[in-house]
Amino acid sequence: MGSFMPDCTLKCHSQQHALDIISVVTRGSEGQIKAFLSSYCYNAATIKDNFGRNALHLVSSCGKKGVLDWLAETKGVDLLAKDKESGWTALHRSIFYGHIDCVLSLLKHGVGLYVQDKDGMSPLDLVMKDRPAHVAFKNTDPTDVYTCGNNINFTLGHGGQQGKHHPELVDLFPRNGVYVKQVVLCKFHSVFLSQKGQVYTCGHGQGGRLGHGDEQTCLVYWFNCFKKFFFF
Repeated sequence: MGSFMPDCTLKCHSQQHALDIISVVTRGSEGQIKAFLSSYCYNAATIKDNFGRNALHLVSSCGKKGVLDWLAETKGVDLLAKDKESGWTALHRSIFYGHIDCVLSLLKHGVGLYVQDKDGMSPLDLVMKDRPAHVAFKNTDPTDVYTCGNNINFTLGHGGQQGKHHPELVDLFPRNGVYVKQVVLCKFHSVFLSQKGQVYTCGHGQGGRLGHGDEQTCLVYWFNCFKKFFFF
């Protein structure tokens, strides 16, 4: 415990400690943050600055999911703690800054979508806040494809077989100026139909299920489309 400040206790409210913690959370790597929080202050996991922000608020704003999980699982922090400025919880912040992996983690830890801030806004309200009242789309509008999940056998269309924990762009299509109008994701293969009627398939080709004329596993392959097509 020699690294803790002499006047630091389990009820530490030092604003200097809070400012130092926020600075490290904002700038440090996940490993550096964990090491610092473990050695700098007895109350590092929950101490708040003048705006009522704690370490959990900041890691949620910065998208540092590993630290978020560590705080929730080993430090027992209050996942519903609100800041003083807006009454935002960690989930409000994760959603506002677009860190979907942190959002999913907080939801898995039991945080609800309906806790309200000072303006009566829930995290779910923030998602809808800037959405236009009505948006009309045409089949010819440019579209991109984002997929996530298990990518073994290139099922998702990404270049590597690592799984994707949150939606990521399938960049083959924008690189080639292809806009996709329909997607069918299955356990062993996926099918993408372009606006021009081209069919792209990827995944495990056993039994010729990809339509390529062989049984090879494939990243993304195009073949001509007829007027009618069926995928199982």
